[in-house]
Parts: sequence; C-alpha cells; structure tokens
Amino acid sequence: MKKSLFYTLAFFALMVGFTSCKKGGGGGNNNNPPVPVLVLKGTWKATNVQINGTGQNLASAGQPYANFQIVIDGTTDDNGTYTVSGMPLPFPATFAGNWAKSGTTFTFSSGAPNGITTLTNFNVSGSNATFICVQTHPKVSLTLHFTMAKQ
Repeated sequence: MKKSLFYTLAFFALMVGFTSCKKGGGGGNNNNPPVPVLVLKGTWKATNVQINGTGQNLASAGQPYANFQIVIDGTTDDNGTYTVSGMPLPFPATFAGNWAKSGTTFTFSSGAPNGITTLTNFNVSGSNATFICVQTHPKVSLTLHFTMAKQ
C-alpha cells in the first residue's frame, strides 16, 4: 500500500513538472515583439554646423542655422515622421514628412524640398547626433556637417 501511494504521488509530481514546462527551452513568451529602442525620437537642435568646412557661430541669431532643429517621431528607430524648422534660404524654413533610416543613411522619404533628401554618416552617441547633409540648388551647393543635441 505504501509503495502504490508513493508511486501515485511520484506520478502526479512528474505530471505537474511536465505540464508546467514549455517546449523551446527559453521559458519566455516568444510571441511578443522586441521593444523599440527609440533613440532618435525627440527634438534635436544644432550645436555645431560647418558649411563647406567653415564653422558657424550658432550663438548669434543672425547665423543661418541658429534656430535649426529636427523633431523626429516614430514607433521604431527605422522610420517615422519628422519636422524640420529653422532651415535657411534657399530652402523652405519649415518642412515635414516621412523618414526612413538604413544603416548610417537617413532619408527624407517625403516632404523634403528638392535638394535635401538624404543625411549621410548619420551617427548617434548618447544625446548627440552627427550627420552630413549636401544641399544642392541651381545657385548653391553646400556640404554641411551637423552636430545636434537631443533636447
């Protein structure tokens, strides 16, 4: 009698153990997508701009990029919406649309004026971002090196 009681309890213990374990070994819920990092989401303001290799004094409101900023939104760091403001002439001061990022290339996929569609060498380190923007216009071609700070 004691042996059959022992075997019955052992059997139930094994059954509880087998039914509480999942296949796949990880033990976690693999149906949930990873949480997006969202490093890019926020307001980025220019802290340093070099135009064709010459630095600009952003402390002066008279400088062309003193009020330049990009507001980036999205549910991931791969694409979303943006608003650019404080852009000097010959381009519109404010424009908005959609963006997509692949590697170190940030592309304004809609909304940007002709002549500004891609930011290259895009890199984020902490609350600072750097990138290169080439602005082309029939009368102007500029290579701009930006350093932006997240606000």
